[in-house]
Amino acid sequence: MGQVASQLTPQQGRRFRLEGQQAAAARGNHGGRPKVIDQDMPTFAQTLRAKGVPVPEIAAKLTIAKGKNTGKRPPVASLYRARRTRRSVVPA
Repeated sequence: MGQVASQLTPQQGRRFRLEGQQAAAARGNHGGRPKVIDQDMPTFAQTLRAKGVPVPEIAAKLTIAKGKNTGKRPPVASLYRARRTRRSVVPA
């Protein structure tokens, strides 16, 4: 397979990659990492933060609902990142 790939021009490789991505998207696979912060976490985190609970303690109270890390705690960095990208998640 490596020999075939080495004979492709960059345009052909790009076209094959895009076709594969489009086929995967049609099957419902969009790539990328699964979301750690689900739809319910921001509201709960915001409520706790408003009560003065530190972000590391909030992370310890949350649980990842789906994916390979189901049942584990989200990283503290994920909460800070969510706060930075969506100010409504965990107010400062």
